[in-house]
Amino acid sequence: MRDVYDVQQVCENGHQITSGFFMWPAERKNFCEECGAPTLTECPKCGQEIQGSPFIEGPRKYKTLESIVSVPKYCRNCGTPYSWTQKWILTAIQIFRESGNLNGNEEDTIEQDIENISKDIPETELSANRIQRIWRKGKAVGYEVIMELASRTAAKILKGPYP
Repeated sequence: MRDVYDVQQVCENGHQITSGFFMWPAERKNFCEECGAPTLTECPKCGQEIQGSPFIEGPRKYKTLESIVSVPKYCRNCGTPYSWTQKWILTAIQIFRESGNLNGNEEDTIEQDIENISKDIPETELSANRIQRIWRKGKAVGYEVIMELASRTAAKILKGPYP
């Protein structure tokens, strides 16, 4: 058996509409019911479909539980951040800049640090530690936004002394 996947439909703000676009056509929506944003099923840059629920091949194909499929942050074909990931990154950067907790060096690195924590890469730990130092100077500005964006690695580091 080989892995075969349905297509996922997600709104431009990252709300999952369905991870079974073809299996469950009644779930399709042109606009998100939570925020009204248009929906998409493929990467706007390269056209690769957003991977949805796996199918099991056999005499009959069927979909596994939809709830286990998460909304991806980056396109698996071209590596471009999806619109919702880019919005989270820009929002987090703005929150930190408006907090007044950044010194000159932090102001220079905050954009890259925010992007790094959205990925599991070698620089994730360093960037998460920098963000945690900023939080320690003031209150945990943007905590919910950052935790939504953070990779598993970054989230473990960032949970530290905060809720």
